[in-house]
Amino acid sequence: MPYSFDLSPGQKIYLDNPGALTSITLASAGAGQQQQSSTQVSTGPWTEIPQIARVGNAVLLRCVTAQGSFFWQIQGTQIAAAPATAWATAQATPMQATESSPPIASVLPMTPLPPMAPMRMGNMEMSLNPMTMRMGKMTLGPDLPTVNTPKFCTQCGAAIALGNRFCGSCGYQLS
Repeated sequence: MPYSFDLSPGQKIYLDNPGALTSITLASAGAGQQQQSSTQVSTGPWTEIPQIARVGNAVLLRCVTAQGSFFWQIQGTQIAAAPATAWATAQATPMQATESSPPIASVLPMTPLPPMAPMRMGNMEMSLNPMTMRMGKMTLGPDLPTVNTPKFCTQCGAAIALGNRFCGSCGYQLS
């Protein structure tokens, strides 16, 4: 069964013991934002209701299991193991059982970005649709030649079309 405790307005701690794990979740909520931090520790099943105590500006948790007692300190948004000597028995109160688990923040889908105009800087131009980059006579992009200059056969000097494996004039095998 999960347990919870209100640390302050908008900040709540949840404890649960599914199987042999102790799950500690610190949930904070404010105007337009939600934040959670969690930790899980292998403790074994609880034998007592978890207790909580305020010590200074921190909160201490204690869970008792067949393997022993486990202590954690919550300060701000940090959850850390605490020594047994930090436990304040006189200030301890049992945590309250709750039916709910920590709320999971819903994430709204992102809206698509509007199309971008090509960006220019000197003789360089970048475009996102289709993804291309031009710099001087060189163009980079999907399925585009890397240089916008005519190709010539190194054997006879005749112009050749892109993609040709042999020169159409002399038959020389192109690399």
